[in-house]
Amino acid sequence: MVQSPRKRFEYEKARLLRKRGLSYNQIRKQLGVSKSSVSLWCCDIELSRAQRQKLQQQWLAGPRLGGLANRVKREKEIIVVRNAAAHQIKNLKFETFKVAGAALYWAEGAKTQGASISNSDPKTIEFMVRWFNKVLGISPMQLKAHLHIHYGNDDKKIKRYWSLLTGIPLRNFGKSFIKPKGMGHRTNILPRGVITVRIKGRGTGNIRHIILAWAHRVYELSVQYKNKISRAHSSAGRAARS
Repeated sequence: MVQSPRKRFEYEKARLLRKRGLSYNQIRKQLGVSKSSVSLWCCDIELSRAQRQKLQQQWLAGPRLGGLANRVKREKEIIVVRNAAAHQIKNLKFETFKVAGAALYWAEGAKTQGASISNSDPKTIEFMVRWFNKVLGISPMQLKAHLHIHYGNDDKKIKRYWSLLTGIPLRNFGKSFIKPKGMGHRTNILPRGVITVRIKGRGTGNIRHIILAWAHRVYELSVQYKNKISRAHSSAGRAARS
């Protein structure tokens, strides 16, 4: 079965490694031979119970370790992508800031009855409170807030968190809506709930209309931009064909 000195060495080495409890794949990688050869050479070797258990544990851990390695690799790739993307925006001019807030309000803000925005993301809320102040001249003192939290959440603690983040006084927080225990099937309960920040006082309807008009103007300009690009492509195509 085993003829050449090299094959004899591989044969003997394979059997020795198998007796030490290595898997066929581990032996194959060490010797650089096919798995079928290892299986043929070592098929008569019985592993101990402890060796079989160890191989089983290694086999079960294999997919998890491989998945972990892939996640770590992907996380590193994401860091590189995000850093490169972040450097593409050099500064934030007032007009850009104004448009960004209008677009965010268009997506997340109230479309009827006053002017408010609801979200669970602290950065989104912090951004909009700052935007209300810098663009509309509305200070955190002129804002009211309400929380939508789950049963078991610490209402007072969560209110303090949002108050500290936004600068909205605690006295401006209304009664929280607490979702009763057992409602729905959600398992990933938001630790700080969802906050609604509302501009209080008269004229809030007009403020809402102003913000939405800005958002609609952004939409109109995007359509004009699209048409402009289409005309430019058409002109370039005609020039290339002439």
